[in-house]
Amino acid sequence: MKLSISLFVTLSFLLMITGCTHRNYLEQDELKKEDVIDIEEEKVLLIDDSEEEFSYLSDLSEEELKSYELFTREYDTNYLKGFSPEKTILIYIHSAVIDDIEAIYSLAYLDGELPGYDSFKEKYYENLNISNLEIALDFRYYDSIKIKQENSNGLLVELMVSYGSFTATTLMGLKKENETWKIEVPDLLQN
Repeated sequence: MKLSISLFVTLSFLLMITGCTHRNYLEQDELKKEDVIDIEEEKVLLIDDSEEEFSYLSDLSEEELKSYELFTREYDTNYLKGFSPEKTILIYIHSAVIDDIEAIYSLAYLDGELPGYDSFKEKYYENLNISNLEIALDFRYYDSIKIKQENSNGLLVELMVSYGSFTATTLMGLKKENETWKIEVPDLLQN
């Protein structure tokens, strides 16, 4: 039952973040018909306001995307060696959006004692799935991602987005394991 609810929420979320209305398509078509319009006898160039499909992976270089693709074939974090903490966070959030539990499992750090995959998957859907999807939705068009605090135990990465006069931030902890950054998931053990 919980898996069905999680699947429904995930599918609803994906439809919500990728959906466009018929009206939006009509408005875009009308705007694209003319590149220039007259306003009180002054010519103004229209700005192409078409939306590209959003992806948390868009900041990855071509080489990093190839490494990411290799990572998703084998879920071997060795392919992510050299990735910055910020890019590791973006891969983690992207994995939550596409519900790639194996990638999330590979990127998770739980004080060095990560449970077996099946146990992780069950606990992930009980405790983290919804909050990860909320982060993915809330920070979809993030303004900045940067290291906020660093110490010998790891670091915190801040993801920030502004909506008009409202600003939201979230902090995610990372630890280095086998020369790869991993996301701390302490909430996994709740319940």
